[in-house]
Amino acid sequence: MVQWLKDTYNGLVVILLKPYLPRRQTLLAILLGILIGFLGAYVLFPTQYYNGDVRTLEQSWQNEWVKLLADRYAARTSDNSAFIIDALRQVDNPLGIVDTLLASPAETENFSKLQAIRPFAETAQPTAASAPEQPNVWDNIRPFLIVPIVAILLVTIAIILYGMFIYPNFIEPLARRNQPVDPALQRDKEQRAEARKAFETQKTDFKATTNYGPPLMQKMSTFTKGYGQYDDSFTIEDAEEKFLGECGSLIAENVGTEGSATAFEVWLFDKDDFVRTMTKVFASEHAYNDTAVRSKLEEKGDVVLAQVGAILVLETAALRLQARIIDMTYATGTPQPNSVFQKLTLELAAWQKERGAPAAVPMPVPVTQQTQPIAPVQPMYAPPPQPYTPPPVQPTQPSYTPAGYGTAPSVRPPMQQPPPPPRSTPEDDPFGGTGDFTPIT
Repeated sequence: MVQWLKDTYNGLVVILLKPYLPRRQTLLAILLGILIGFLGAYVLFPTQYYNGDVRTLEQSWQNEWVKLLADRYAARTSDNSAFIIDALRQVDNPLGIVDTLLASPAETENFSKLQAIRPFAETAQPTAASAPEQPNVWDNIRPFLIVPIVAILLVTIAIILYGMFIYPNFIEPLARRNQPVDPALQRDKEQRAEARKAFETQKTDFKATTNYGPPLMQKMSTFTKGYGQYDDSFTIEDAEEKFLGECGSLIAENVGTEGSATAFEVWLFDKDDFVRTMTKVFASEHAYNDTAVRSKLEEKGDVVLAQVGAILVLETAALRLQARIIDMTYATGTPQPNSVFQKLTLELAAWQKERGAPAAVPMPVPVTQQTQPIAPVQPMYAPPPQPYTPPPVQPTQPSYTPAGYGTAPSVRPPMQQPPPPPRSTPEDDPFGGTGDFTPIT
């Protein structure tokens, strides 16, 4: 449990910090800049030192320093022993350097000069400067490793602090305060707020309606001219959150530019009837009265004049959708009056229809009421033809006998339907009894 909480905590931290972490390209750019700086500092424009401490010089240059002191003492015009002793204290091992030079065959010419300052080296030896530590491999590569790592960490922390605290709390409010307000967007926000308020106050209370009861879905769809594309859709689910279908509204026809809606299409999709989607249209006054536009809209379904309180009802085998206009206004300054909507608020409510009994079938007339037997229906499948034999000629019977000259043939009672013919037997079925070849009457 503790491990799970730990992993969850770490995951939450990653999720919270991820939007503020620097991009990989930013970190690579920082590393590249550091490498270019090292290249310039150590290769292209190396640092030149002057007036530095003698003990920091390389050993060969310290030897040169001691030889210069020997030459100066040999060329003295006055007593400068104190100066020579003080200068020898600046090297890390004055006596050792003098003895090394005295033992070197290359310094034969300077032997006497070096021998003359050896007593001064013995005096300066106890108080000579200590030798600095010589750099190793780690000291040489340490700047190239530590500097990039520290730079990346500092930049990452700075970016996270900037994104989480500095920008949202200081810079963004200041920029938003100084940014000019778009009047169109401000009007759209106000209109949307008014539409939501109108929906809360004017929505239909279907709980008090005994015909349908409370709907499975009741939503508001708002269109405002100039506020982007309009295509709202809502899911219809039952109490167990089982998907039943979808419904929605979108622009069916524009006038001129995109977003200048003159008609809206309301649609209903039933998952049990996935072959087609039911659609009907709310049309503006101009579109409703224009023959060409209306005929185009009628291809989508029934066309209803858009006005406050107008209702569209779409039904499938299992679903019923009601769309009602809560509020609407037309845009002003259009070429045709009442042709473009400025705002439209629709209330969409959906119900699941009860599964009723199958459609009623007309009751057959009892056989006892028939005065003439019904000839059996011949099956649609006939056996192979036999040699034709002409039927015997029967005397023709009159179809009507006047009154007094006999009895007229019995006729079927009027306004009565004969019983349905018997179904074909499996022997007459070439598909082994799996087909129904009863003729349709």
